[in-house]
Amino acid sequence: MAVTIKDIAKRTGLGLATISRYLNGGNVRPQNLAAIEEAIQELNYSRNNFAHGLKTRRSSVIGVVLPEIRNALFMEVITEMEYVLKKQGYAILISDCHNNKQKEMESVDFLLSKSVDGIVSFPLSRSGRHLAAALERNVPVLLVDRAIKQLSGKVDAVVIDNRRIACEAVRHLIGRGHRRIGIITSSRGEYTADERVRGYLDALDEAGIEPDPGLIIRKSFDLESGLEGYRKLLGKSGGVTAIFATSHNITMGVLMAAGADGKRVPRDISIVGFDAMDWLRIVNPPLTIVEQPMAQIGRLAAEILLRRLVGGGGEDARQTVILPAKLNFGASVRRLRP
Repeated sequence: MAVTIKDIAKRTGLGLATISRYLNGGNVRPQNLAAIEEAIQELNYSRNNFAHGLKTRRSSVIGVVLPEIRNALFMEVITEMEYVLKKQGYAILISDCHNNKQKEMESVDFLLSKSVDGIVSFPLSRSGRHLAAALERNVPVLLVDRAIKQLSGKVDAVVIDNRRIACEAVRHLIGRGHRRIGIITSSRGEYTADERVRGYLDALDEAGIEPDPGLIIRKSFDLESGLEGYRKLLGKSGGVTAIFATSHNITMGVLMAAGADGKRVPRDISIVGFDAMDWLRIVNPPLTIVEQPMAQIGRLAAEILLRRLVGGGGEDARQTVILPAKLNFGASVRRLRP
């Protein structure tokens, strides 16, 4: 015989309204939440999501549009999101747009055709045009990693303070005597890249260092950009002594290029990287690197979406939450003599 919410109510002594509110993602008192979850586990309760969806006209599914599913950084965020959403009865449906803006728009259309209750986008589009259909249908949208200026106030976003942490990273290089500092990042107009370049320039300005446009390499956040950017910077006259690599793929590319070039870190070239990924544990010496709070981003993204979906925030103004990142100090930056 199938277990119903009446059985949960009987086991916990709570009212049906409280049980229903919990199952629909609403807020309940901590002691009630613990009692309900214990009863669900003991009774092996499983909600019929199909029937629930027919009744509420909701699918209990959140759609996620990714530039590329193999990006380990994005998957860290999604893993944490799923953990939070699953506890409230929601599943995640992922669509990979393969770093193609047309496919990004098609991914949103595909997810909307599946009647998703909300959409999380790690956007490629700089205009947000791919999200127009979702906004027209009043489907809650949340951006992760990259804000879109044109959508400010219309969608929620969770990002890091890219400008501040980039400034801190370059300030560290300057503090150890480096003045010819290269930066490798993505193309102009991309939110995260632009913010990281601004932070780089802020640090140079603080130190009274005239920026050299030739030391700002703007390609993409991929491994090839790290390889190519390294070669361009090391080919410059004037002796580049340090590189700020602004993504984990760029960091990997720079390390590979330096190794192939026979350069030792930090004796021959100092490096500050981005994103404290597991593979960096094998790098010797340990890198000084920017660490983004990926788990926190995922939890917060899920919590904001849940508020939009179950009330208590659905009509509030959309917000952009900016989280701090931190600089982990390793041994990849050489102190230069004055």
